[in-house]
Amino acid sequence: MAEPDSINIEKLERETLKDYSKFYNKLAEKYPESERVYASTSGIVRKINLIKMLEKDPEALTLDLGCNDGPYQPYIKRYVGLDIASAFLNKIKAPSLQAPAQNIPFRSNVFERILATDVLEHIWDRDQVLRECRRVLKRNGKIIVSVPHGGNPYLMRPPSYTRFFAQYGVKFIPYVHGRFSKKYLRMLLEKNGFAIKWLGDFGTSSLYALGVSK
Repeated sequence: MAEPDSINIEKLERETLKDYSKFYNKLAEKYPESERVYASTSGIVRKINLIKMLEKDPEALTLDLGCNDGPYQPYIKRYVGLDIASAFLNKIKAPSLQAPAQNIPFRSNVFERILATDVLEHIWDRDQVLRECRRVLKRNGKIIVSVPHGGNPYLMRPPSYTRFFAQYGVKFIPYVHGRFSKKYLRMLLEKNGFAIKWLGDFGTSSLYALGVSK
């Protein structure tokens, strides 16, 4: 998957970042994501698979990137959450910070693991986010990624976004919800300094990848 050449990704990201913060704060207040997403069949399968991956390294200092309300926090002993919406962070009983994933406010070589579940599809400049992930990871640090599978026939298409969010009283903004092939996800991770240790799927809902910083 490639973005259209006519789009200036960096400019678009800068112009929409403040809007994204407002949007996700509204969403956190009004949209029952735990019921709509995490309690769905695909959401339960995704969570089970990610928990299994997290349990393989229980002591790793972990940054939960785009952490939402921290559904994986109970399974991580040394946890730091990061999200663009403060309304999500208010629900987490663990260290957490409000900031965009494009500018992670930590020094380099801090974390042993990053969890980025259902994050990259909502961001235009995915290269910048992955460069930041590599920067704050220690050498041989791990990144666990989950993204929507491009073959999932049930994903919303752009015309549906406005109607969907309107029912929760949330104004539509240029919402991003990308779809990924295995080839595209591999390319993204490898070009930004990660060696792929595992990449696969469990059905057509999500793709998963485990990368190691070089």
